[in-house]
Amino acid sequence: MRIRTKFTLWISLVSLSTAILASLIVYIELLEEPYKMIDRELYDVVGTALNAVDLSHPAETGRRLQKLDYHINRYWFKITDKNGKTVFSSSLARLFDIPRRTDKGKYFFRQKISPAQLWIDPGDIDELDEVTDDAVKFRVVTVSRDTPAGAYEVMIAKPLLFFDMELQELRFRLGWGICGTVVLVFLASYFLAGRILRPISTINHHIRLIREHSLNRRIPLGDSRDELQVLSTSLNMMFDRLQFSFTQQKEFIGNAAHELKSPLTILMLGHEEMLAANPPEMVRQELEKQLNTMRRLSRLVRDLLDISRLEQGESCHRQPVRLDQIVDQVVEDYHELLQARRIAVDVETATVSLMGDPEQLLRLMINLIDNAIKYNLAVNGRIVVRTEKIKGQTVLTVANTGQPIPAVDLPRIFDQFYRVEKSRSQVYGGSGLGLTIVKRIVELHGGNITAASDNGWTSFTVVLPDMS
Repeated sequence: MRIRTKFTLWISLVSLSTAILASLIVYIELLEEPYKMIDRELYDVVGTALNAVDLSHPAETGRRLQKLDYHINRYWFKITDKNGKTVFSSSLARLFDIPRRTDKGKYFFRQKISPAQLWIDPGDIDELDEVTDDAVKFRVVTVSRDTPAGAYEVMIAKPLLFFDMELQELRFRLGWGICGTVVLVFLASYFLAGRILRPISTINHHIRLIREHSLNRRIPLGDSRDELQVLSTSLNMMFDRLQFSFTQQKEFIGNAAHELKSPLTILMLGHEEMLAANPPEMVRQELEKQLNTMRRLSRLVRDLLDISRLEQGESCHRQPVRLDQIVDQVVEDYHELLQARRIAVDVETATVSLMGDPEQLLRLMINLIDNAIKYNLAVNGRIVVRTEKIKGQTVLTVANTGQPIPAVDLPRIFDQFYRVEKSRSQVYGGSGLGLTIVKRIVELHGGNITAASDNGWTSFTVVLPDMS
């Protein structure tokens, strides 16, 4: 999962939790305040009612209660004496009874009753159509009072017909508010995460552009002095050290190869002079063996020098080149070796011109032909060389018969000193750098090279862009 997605999900989760917690607190607070107001109203009604009547004259109680400013019939209202005898009950209290709960002085009670039997405020009549529940919730308050006439208990309950509807509407709005908040937070978090992580994407983009042959590139430092700038600075310092190490390594290889070239040449000349003096047979065999070893070592030194020059050079000297003429020249130079190996060569070249370095392209062609000869069949081998123009690009193909290259080895055959079979270095000779040199020449010309091996054929395809 991407960091941007993780960041967005975590922020959204925290926002959702916060919104739910805040909404729950608001809901509870909004729920408690109306109940407190209802309880105060009920206590006020009870207090006013008891102060207005003389409970020692029960006959006068109902008449006096009806004269109060409070409409007693709006409530479920009942007064009982210490023996449980009803002294007064409102019209609503005569319809149904509410059980007494001795453990609580305030509680809720639900009763199935028609809204038509309740007192409805004229302003709320239009909302009766929205009532779907056939049970009405009542808020019940119980008050005990000792009077000169004796102990009495008053139970009063207020119907909360529209209160539940308002709570449901509040919950609905809070739910939609939470959903809307989460969506907005999700979108804002995704946008802000993108803005925050954009410098990291830029850093990652520049890091991908830094390769072995482009170690001179660096990550641009932004104006903000934050952790990302520190990270970019540290990475640039690391690339400085890497570039220095690579440069030192390449210079060492080039210098070492250059220093080995002259002593090897002197040793080879000395062995050739001793062989020219007709030494005894045993000495001749030993000298020839040593001379062959030195020749292999000389080829390795030469390839190391070429690799060093190509690695240290980031460009090539371009001029108009006829690639088909280079192919013909190389095939002609290898004519005797091809005949000796009995390898048939099919050259299918069209007139192909491009801007390139003639010496490098000549070395590229020599290495490909030399590779095709060395790894060809022992008898009746074939080589096919083809040049053509495809969509403005120069395409060179060199294919040869021979032992196929396993698919697992194909991606690595251009690595330095890599061999499909370790024993090949002894059987076929070579330094293991030929294809590495070919790939580097192709890269310097802005092209690419691919290899394929199937059906008894191994082919190398070089695509060079037209840089004219």
